[in-house]
Amino acid sequence: MRRSTTLMVTAGLLPIVALSGAFGFLTLRAQHAAVFTGTSAAAKFSAALAETKLGDGMRAVNMIAQSPAFDAALDVDRFRTLALRLKDGESAWRTLSVANPAGRRLIDVPTPIGIPGGPVVDRPSLDRAVRTRGPVVGNVVAGPNGRYAFAIRAPVIRGGEVRYVVSAVIAADTVRPLLLFHNLPDGWRAAIVDGSGSLVASSSPSSSSVGRHVSLPGLQSRRSGRPSFYAFRRGDGMSAVGTWSPIAGTDWSVHVSAPATQYSVPARQALALLIVVAFLCLLLLVIFVRLLSIETRHARDRQLAELQSQRLEALGRLTGGVAHDLNNLLTPIVGGLDLLRRRIGDDPRALRHVEAAAASADRARSLVARLLSFARRQTLSAQDLEVGPLLDDLHDLLVRTLGPSIAVEIDVADGLPPLHADRGQLELAILNLAINARDPMPAGGTVMIRAAPASDPAAAGLPQGDYIAISVADAGMGMDDRTLRQATEPFFTTKPVGEGTGLGLSMVHGFAAQSGGALQLASTPGQGTVATIVLPRGGQPLAVAKEAGGDVPPSRRMRILLVDDEEMVRQSTADMLREIGYAVVEAPSVQSARTIMRERGPFDAILTDYLMPGETGADLVREVRAQFPDMPIILLTGYADGATDVDPAIPRFAKPFRLAELAEKLAFLSR
Repeated sequence: MRRSTTLMVTAGLLPIVALSGAFGFLTLRAQHAAVFTGTSAAAKFSAALAETKLGDGMRAVNMIAQSPAFDAALDVDRFRTLALRLKDGESAWRTLSVANPAGRRLIDVPTPIGIPGGPVVDRPSLDRAVRTRGPVVGNVVAGPNGRYAFAIRAPVIRGGEVRYVVSAVIAADTVRPLLLFHNLPDGWRAAIVDGSGSLVASSSPSSSSVGRHVSLPGLQSRRSGRPSFYAFRRGDGMSAVGTWSPIAGTDWSVHVSAPATQYSVPARQALALLIVVAFLCLLLLVIFVRLLSIETRHARDRQLAELQSQRLEALGRLTGGVAHDLNNLLTPIVGGLDLLRRRIGDDPRALRHVEAAAASADRARSLVARLLSFARRQTLSAQDLEVGPLLDDLHDLLVRTLGPSIAVEIDVADGLPPLHADRGQLELAILNLAINARDPMPAGGTVMIRAAPASDPAAAGLPQGDYIAISVADAGMGMDDRTLRQATEPFFTTKPVGEGTGLGLSMVHGFAAQSGGALQLASTPGQGTVATIVLPRGGQPLAVAKEAGGDVPPSRRMRILLVDDEEMVRQSTADMLREIGYAVVEAPSVQSARTIMRERGPFDAILTDYLMPGETGADLVREVRAQFPDMPIILLTGYADGATDVDPAIPRFAKPFRLAELAEKLAFLSR
């Protein structure tokens, strides 16, 4: 009995001792990790601030390098004007300088750096900018006046070669506030170190150490390329431990250290915790059993959730496949009903039955579309944007952004066709223009947004074609001719320092140009400004296509090769094409299409299914593109899942489709 009792007591005490030791060890590790985590977090935070600050400077200097002042020979007066304007907005910039790739300074604004026309102070960073052909941040060096500074440099590239290097010289002491933004615990220190290992700034009250090399352990840790903990003796004589974080986009780094004594405190705390834990372990054993049962139940719930997730994924795949097959089945139904509607004439009873069947088919199309959306197998391709609904969705955001003193009015022309552009970028551009329209009306007013077909694309420097114009007008103070000419230049702004970056209109201008359009500005002093985004027109609205598409035959009888392995789909599509007025040759496979093209070609266009046994529509597209680069090709598919091997520029046409929609899709062939 006594032995059994001893065994039971031993068995009870063993886990208590083990848990106490483990708890103390884990507590000690947690306290040690807290110092590392705190210094790492502080280093990363300061590095993020420095990355933002230096990144802004690199982008600004790189934007200067794109100035037209460097397009030909160096336009000294124009650069000086631009530099003085930019320097007024960048208080940290001492000097803006231009040097040749050999390192000889050509111009310094506002005052020369040392001897006019002399060499650059930090030659390695200039050579690096020339070599990498991109903006760089140099090392901290002492200038001719003995003050420490560093340079942000960007190459001026014209005709594929570096002609000049633009540099912004920044005082080292302007970087120190980045370290003071984060309140460090007592005894902690933060420092910014440049690529050569020299100290740029320190959170220490003394700034006399700027420019000196940091401790060897810190440099060795940085050379390893992986942030780690290291021990060293600080400049104030205190033993410390520290870590570092890189400043992205540069070869600089941020180092944060803590007194080494903070490592001994967790050990004493761990010992006290061990004593307390020894008394609590008996209670913890009871809690452990309870927690174990709870965790077992949670694990079972997680397994059920994982199983449910797998079921949903399988259901999604099954739904996508079923929807694809339904689209193939609906294609001859929808097409056949359209053909019947054109042939029954004036029989109202028959027409009523056909219309009812067509309505049911449309509901089935909508149901399949929802199934594809649920299964995440819907076609993801660039689509045209209806301007009216887009502006309606944007109205509430504009009202909240512009404030209660500004009224927002929207006027969209009737029957306005869609335009082709990125929705998010277009909304951002309209928001930028609306904010610009608000600022010249401090007492309030009306911002008018109009959308209509562009009347004169040539005036915007665009080629002939159909375009949509979205204009944002205000009744503010307007701009004179000089301001109007410079309005889209990067960093140009008429707002006070700190209230505008001068990038809003240049961003809108870049978006419009990248979208195949243009930005137009018209302004009269005292009468307001009108900013107009001209963008390419997309396809016709669906309502117009339904009315006009099926009744516009091609101007000549054109031959189309139709490739689809589903016989009913192929026959129905062929009948619709013939009804429109095209001559159709059918092929049930890629191999058959290849033979037909060789024996009966050429064709005016090819319509091909994607998913077919053996060779897919992608194989046919590649062969046709290799032989006939300009031949129109349209990919017919239930959904685009798996069609990643097809050129994104190839138009997709989703099944099922109406006769009018098919006619509209092919209308470009007769133009």
